Amino acid sequence: MVRWHEQLQCWCLNFRGRVTVASVKNFQLVAVRQPPPTQVAGSSAPAAPPEQDKVILQFGKVGKDMFTMDYRYPLSAFQAFAICLSSFDTKLACE
Repeated sequence: MVRWHEQLQCWCLNFRGRVTVASVKNFQLVAVRQPPPTQVAGSSAPAAPPEQDKVILQFGKVGKDMFTMDYRYPLSAFQAFAICLSSFDTKLACE
């Protein structure tokens, strides 16, 4: 997820090596996992640690006019592509 980068003095996302160029167009879409159901009263078993949220879509720049898109269920390829395409509309004036 997001972390503070001391050297750059900014927040950075972990794209796990899939995105190699900094850009305002880089993003991750995260599906928040539901917390586990509460324990039944009187149960002595410890609660499981919460699972990390899962990235269901990531989009980022890898070169001049080249981008990469990674997606997973529950998104279809069409939905993922439409979301990534829509990200260009509001950010054209940012660069």
